[in-house]
Amino acid sequence: MESEFCNVALDRIRYSLVWEDSHTLYRALAIRPTDHVLVVASAGCNALNALLKKPRQVTAIDLNPVQIQLVQLKLHIIQYHEHGVLRGILGLAGPEAVAAAWQQLALTLPVPERGYWEAFFRVHPPGLLAAGRLESYLTGFLSTLAPAVQRKVRRLIQFKSVAVQYAYFTQVLEATSFREQFIEYFDEVNLSKGRDPRLFRYAEESGGEAFYNRLRETLSTELVRDNFFFRFFFFGSENLPESLLPPCYQAQHYEVLRQQLPKLTLVTGEAVEFLCCPAGQDVTKASLSNIFEYTSSTEFQRIAHRLFAAGGRPLRVVYWNLLQDQGAVTPQTPTPLPVDTVVSESLSGQEACFYFRNVRVLDSRLAGSSSVITKRVVHHE
Repeated sequence: MESEFCNVALDRIRYSLVWEDSHTLYRALAIRPTDHVLVVASAGCNALNALLKKPRQVTAIDLNPVQIQLVQLKLHIIQYHEHGVLRGILGLAGPEAVAAAWQQLALTLPVPERGYWEAFFRVHPPGLLAAGRLESYLTGFLSTLAPAVQRKVRRLIQFKSVAVQYAYFTQVLEATSFREQFIEYFDEVNLSKGRDPRLFRYAEESGGEAFYNRLRETLSTELVRDNFFFRFFFFGSENLPESLLPPCYQAQHYEVLRQQLPKLTLVTGEAVEFLCCPAGQDVTKASLSNIFEYTSSTEFQRIAHRLFAAGGRPLRVVYWNLLQDQGAVTPQTPTPLPVDTVVSESLSGQEACFYFRNVRVLDSRLAGSSSVITKRVVHHE
């Protein structure tokens, strides 16, 4: 696949958290025991979440070998340590717990890995979840606000009514400098601190304005105190309830996860190429994160038709759009794609992480049918 991601340095952890929600993953793919699931590895969250559905096999793939190394560390912890060590090393219990967890983890790591991660945690004492290039950038926003505005932002996770929450946001928080500072912090120039600027080559929208409008919409439709991604976006791993964590990091699923680990294979490579190679012909479900954000619309169409040629193998794919609208039906679309319209629209309206534009599900069983998907509508007052 011709992707701008192939042109950036893959020498550090770019993502220490998977921002594509597990509930969206589950509803989009309906993972069954007979499935071989391909997942873009990233920080490993959704590869582990897929394992919890007990499929036949999960393959986690990533171009970045450092992301694969991160997933390997999590697998080692799950296999050889109790849940408290994983919780500690993630940073969910504070820096002191990270240090204590590392002391236990270091005893079981092979020497080469031990040296690498020892140096890593010296630089990142808050733990894994906040260590990615994107995550350190996102969670740095709150501290740029005046203390009084920070306190107002924190109030957003104290409401029990969406109507009261939204009224507070529009009447109190928007009366401050919050909107202006949010848009400026997340505009294309500053956003490159979290993602390489080359990854915005095909962006159709301005980051700051688009993300702010999506945030505003979310605040008008759901209680953000119960939204893991909202809370982490603004406050990091601070005071996160166990019940809001991705399923793979919750204590109640730990033993099942450990039992399912032998089904997981890690591959360093490109997801689309894997799907098209002999080893990938066995894949029946695939979660492709937002990898099409980094390709042209022409390249996306080429890939989609390659994967979903009429009479091809059974395949269901979910992917997320951020600042592009890949998969939209336009006059330039040569052939309608096999979009599961009902599921895609439903997931786009309920996506847990507010900053995504929409979610698309493609299914080979729909190849040749007339499929139309409407993009997520953002209402403004």
